[in-house]
Amino acid sequence: MAICKRCPEKRADNMDGTRNTHNDDRLSRPAAYFLIRLLVLLLFLPVMQACQQERPASGQTDGEKNVMAAAPVHQRDPLQGLKRYLGYCFICHGQKGDGNGPYASMLSAKPADFTDSTYFMAKTDGELYDFISKGGIAHGKSMHMKPFGFQLTADEIQSTVDYIRVLNRHERISRGEGSGFSGEEIYRNSCVMCHGEKGAGDGRVSKMLNLTVKPMTEETLSGFSGAKLYNIIQDGIPSDTTGAGKYMPAWGTSLSEQEIIDVISYISTFR
Repeated sequence: MAICKRCPEKRADNMDGTRNTHNDDRLSRPAAYFLIRLLVLLLFLPVMQACQQERPASGQTDGEKNVMAAAPVHQRDPLQGLKRYLGYCFICHGQKGDGNGPYASMLSAKPADFTDSTYFMAKTDGELYDFISKGGIAHGKSMHMKPFGFQLTADEIQSTVDYIRVLNRHERISRGEGSGFSGEEIYRNSCVMCHGEKGAGDGRVSKMLNLTVKPMTEETLSGFSGAKLYNIIQDGIPSDTTGAGKYMPAWGTSLSEQEIIDVISYISTFR
């Protein structure tokens, strides 16, 4: 008489010599678990295969290609980039892009020299765009390079990259007849960073550098003739000037005569 290892009761051979197979037809618990897991795997295998289908050789799905096709193509505009550069970048990188702006000496790290062709021509436009958008810290560089992605539109950043490429190649750009912007639009695009929305001298750069910029009140403007204001905007103020004046760049390279006149007309509304 044998003892059944899976049952408490005894097991005996049958009278005809065959064995009693009581409970032998039951599956062990590990075997049952294995079959269940196998069935689940077979059920979900088609779904897993669909999710893991190989992407196209281009690295883009058809949907992504459609989105890219719908996106407007950027038209290179280094002149508009120059206006952004003078309004946002000049104080550190300098009028010539050589990293010797009026604020550069106060920084712990020298601003990038955009005239260094060897270095910058090895960078793609996408890399320059990303650096301007996300700032220096995001790329392990100077904390003084602020992220402009929340302040400038994608097209404005790309135009700035266009102008940086002009500096990389040591070229000059044609000013043309004008941008088609009004005096107010030019002011808001290029002057507001220092002079503020209403000419109070409380722009973002002025606050950041703790500059005392004269407000464009009637009292201040009455001390300048139209010709004097024109010359200041066109030629800027020498960088060796003491005080906030040295942060005023020359706009004659980026604004036409009519545009400067339009800006002066808009400034006069602050009186």
